[in-house]
Amino acid sequence: MVLWPVALLLLNSLWAGVSDNAAPYEINDYDHAIEDRTVSLGGFLGRNEAMPSSFEFEFEALSSDQGAIGWEIYDDEGQIVAQWSGQLGDETPDWNGELLPGKYVVKTNADAGIITEQTLYIQPFSPYSFAGHIILSVMLVLFAFGETFVRKKSSQYFEKKQTNAPQPSAQVPFSKTKAGMPEDDLALLEDSPWRTPKGL
Repeated sequence: MVLWPVALLLLNSLWAGVSDNAAPYEINDYDHAIEDRTVSLGGFLGRNEAMPSSFEFEFEALSSDQGAIGWEIYDDEGQIVAQWSGQLGDETPDWNGELLPGKYVVKTNADAGIITEQTLYIQPFSPYSFAGHIILSVMLVLFAFGETFVRKKSSQYFEKKQTNAPQPSAQVPFSKTKAGMPEDDLALLEDSPWRTPKGL
C-alpha cells in the first residue's frame, strides 16, 4: 500500500504534462507562397470545449527591407477572431486565446517579396485537466483496493482449499506375513526362476 501514493503522484504528474503540452499545427512555411489557409480543429472525443491556442507569425523579406505586413483570423462564419497589421521590421505579435472546434481561415497580408511562416499551437487536453486528475485518481484508488481485495480473497480461498483437502494415509513400510501358514508365503522350488544347467 505504500507504493500506491507514489503511483498516484506519478500518474497525476504525467497527466499534468500531457494536458499542458501544446501540439504544433504548421499552417505555412517559408517554402510556400503566402495565401489563405484553412485550419480544421477537432474537439477531444467529439467535445465542443474551447481549447487554449496560440498563433505565431514570422515575416521575412526576400528583395526588400520595407513593406506592409499583417494577418487576420476568421472563424467558419466569417467573423474576425483576431487581426494585426504593421510594417516589416516591427515586432510581430502572437495571438493567444481560446478556439472552439471548427474551421478557421488564416489570411496573411504582405507586400511583394515578403514570405511568412505561420504556426498554430493548441492544447486539446487542457479543458479536461481537472476532470482528468479526478478520473485518473479515482480509477487508481479503485484499482488499488480491488487488487488488495482480490489478493486477500484468493489467499483465503487457497488456505481453505488446503485445509479441506483429504490428508493422505500414512503408509507402513513393512507388513506382516500371514499367520498360521508360513509355507504359503515361501516360493516353491519349481517356481524359482533359477534352473539347474543341463548335464549336471
